[in-house]
Amino acid sequence: MTYPPEHHLLRDLGFDGEHGPDRARNRIEITDGLHGSQGVRLGVLATMVDVTGASIALRSVRPDWIATADLGVHVLRPISAGSLHVECSPLRVGIGSVVVHATIEDDDGALCGVGRMAFARIPGSATKAVIEDVPGTTRAGLDGGTPVTEPIADLCGFDVVGPGQLRLEKTPYIQNSFGTVNGGVMALATETAAVSAAGGGHATDLNIHYLEQVGDGPIAVTAEVLRADAAAFVSVRVQDRSDGRLVAVCDVTVEPD
Repeated sequence: MTYPPEHHLLRDLGFDGEHGPDRARNRIEITDGLHGSQGVRLGVLATMVDVTGASIALRSVRPDWIATADLGVHVLRPISAGSLHVECSPLRVGIGSVVVHATIEDDDGALCGVGRMAFARIPGSATKAVIEDVPGTTRAGLDGGTPVTEPIADLCGFDVVGPGQLRLEKTPYIQNSFGTVNGGVMALATETAAVSAAGGGHATDLNIHYLEQVGDGPIAVTAEVLRADAAAFVSVRVQDRSDGRLVAVCDVTVEPD
C-alpha cells in the first residue's frame, strides 16, 4: 500500500529530507496555513516531530512496526518564515519500545524547539505500509501535494463547537498507515481545543499520551483550564464517539499573545 495516499495532509505539508540508520532530518516550507498567532502552530511542529521520529524508529525495529505512545514538543522561540527543520535520533531501542529525541531549527540553524517521543514496538503485520530496507543515508520526501495556504485546522476538518470543545470526523485525508487518525493531527486537535478553552493565545508546550487507536469516530476533544495565571495549563481528553473510549490525553500550556 502506498502511504500516504495521493490526497493527504502529509503530502500537502511537503516533507523533504534525509533518513539514515542513526539520524533522520526533514524540512517543510512555511506557508500561511501553518501559522497561528505567534509563528508556526505547535501542532504543526508536533506533526513534523512525529513523522520524522517515526522514520528513524522504523529503521531501528525493522521488520517490526511502531505506534506512537507518547509525544512531547516544547517551543523555545517562534518560527514565522522560511523553512522548518526537524532532526531526530534514537535515545534507546528496546524490546518493547523506542525513545527518540528531536530538535527543531530555522533556516539559520537556531534552536527553536525540542521534542521527545516514545514508540511502542508492534508486529509488522499491523500495517499494510512498507518501509524499504535501504542501507546508509537516503533522500526521503513526499511530493504531489498542494501547499497549505488555508488554515490547517480547516483542512483537517476541525469543528470547534464551543469553548474547548472540538469535533473531528475520521477521513482518509488525516489517517495513518493503520487506517486510524494520524498522531500529529491528534496533537494539532488538542492544541486547537486548548487554545479555545483558554480564550485565545498560543500554545508553547504539549505532551500527549496515546491510549487507544481511534475506531469509527467521530472524535470528541474536550479541554479544561486547570490553572490560569501568567499562562494557562490546560488538560485535554480525546474520545471516540462511536464507543466512548478514551483514546488520548494531553496537557497543553497556552500563553497570552
